[in-house]
Amino acid sequence: MAYQVTVDASGFIAQRRELEKRSIPFALASTLTAVAQDAQAEVKRNVRSSFKLSNTWTEQGIRIKPADSRSYPITADVHTDTANRQTGAPDYLGRQETGGEKVQHAGGQFIAIPTKYLRQFAPTTIPNELRPKNLLGAANGRFLYTGRKGQQVNGRQRVIRGFIFFKQKMKDGRWAILARVASDKNARDVIPFYILVPSAHIPESSLHMVQTVARVVQDRFERQWDVAWQRIYRNGIRI
Repeated sequence: MAYQVTVDASGFIAQRRELEKRSIPFALASTLTAVAQDAQAEVKRNVRSSFKLSNTWTEQGIRIKPADSRSYPITADVHTDTANRQTGAPDYLGRQETGGEKVQHAGGQFIAIPTKYLRQFAPTTIPNELRPKNLLGAANGRFLYTGRKGQQVNGRQRVIRGFIFFKQKMKDGRWAILARVASDKNARDVIPFYILVPSAHIPESSLHMVQTVARVVQDRFERQWDVAWQRIYRNGIRI
């Protein structure tokens, strides 16, 4: 004997459709934000592989603007923000993407270009003590260094890693921050740590930020869209 049970599911279907209708803005905003975060991570990896970084500032300058489900149109973006608010120096990562000229700002006279000799001491991030401003400060009897407890200390220290540093004009007419061995006062051999130039041409780099973001959007949007709806169905998220 067969039994037949009839269930009116119209109410549940209507609720599901209402949930989906009201949750579309949230799903889209959640998806776009997740995709932007994925793209940000990819661009940061490109930054680490494309440049010899003197600090973490450049990588931290890859930022996103999360999508807002309450705004229209609903958008998220990946952008660069390496401008220096104190000196007025503009965002330099855009120039790295397309190429262009770099000049000094805030009344500065030179741009300091690290040499291969400096890179032997700092193959990745350049430590605070070996940055141009501190090397020149050391040459003048002033030096900013990191104390035992990690605090920044102003001290009088002319010798850094066994070298004495000074600024000098070279035979080719360019200025440089040079170093000589501190233990040998008669040493004539010097090592250039930085070449100082008034401006520099920045070639187009392999950062390829626009292409990277576009590729990630194509690769990750559908996956993140599914993740967003799974979260909605599981938690009943809606706005």
